[in-house]
Amino acid sequence: RIHIKMATFHSSIAPNPDHLSAIGRVVVQWTFLEKTIEMLVWELASLKQPRAQAVTTHLQTQTLIYIANSLARDLLANTGLDEKLREQLNNIGQKLRPKRNSIVHGIWAPTGTTDKIVITETTARGVVKFKVSDEMTAEDIMNVASEIDEANFQLTRLAFEIAEHLGTLTGIRSEVPGK
Repeated sequence: RIHIKMATFHSSIAPNPDHLSAIGRVVVQWTFLEKTIEMLVWELASLKQPRAQAVTTHLQTQTLIYIANSLARDLLANTGLDEKLREQLNNIGQKLRPKRNSIVHGIWAPTGTTDKIVITETTARGVVKFKVSDEMTAEDIMNVASEIDEANFQLTRLAFEIAEHLGTLTGIRSEVPGK
């Protein structure tokens, strides 16, 4: 194991190193999942590199999900793949995205023990609401990272099925000038 000299911080925070490691894992796994959704949109929209990234790079995950579902509804109608994709993207958008957002954007607060922390969140969409999550251990947070990884694995498998159905099993395609 590599020893990294710790930086100096002036603030005291509730998450311990194990919590912070688990939070980082959630962040990294989510980025992989976002890229899979982005590549799925490229496949469904027949977008080629490098223009594909120019179109999707700055789109939010929920927007990419809407685009993928819209394209799939048209391209994959009555194949069963459209329904499988809708279910997977629903799970990602409605279940995993809120969990990820809480973990990444919430304010972590201490509990009665050092192995558990809670997320405090404030929302103000018409009504100001304050919410405190259930107590979470590093393992609880890591389980969310694992759920995200599983969703990415399943979505990747489905994306290959979709590409095979569309006859485009080429992955990332490049646009060659003059062809």
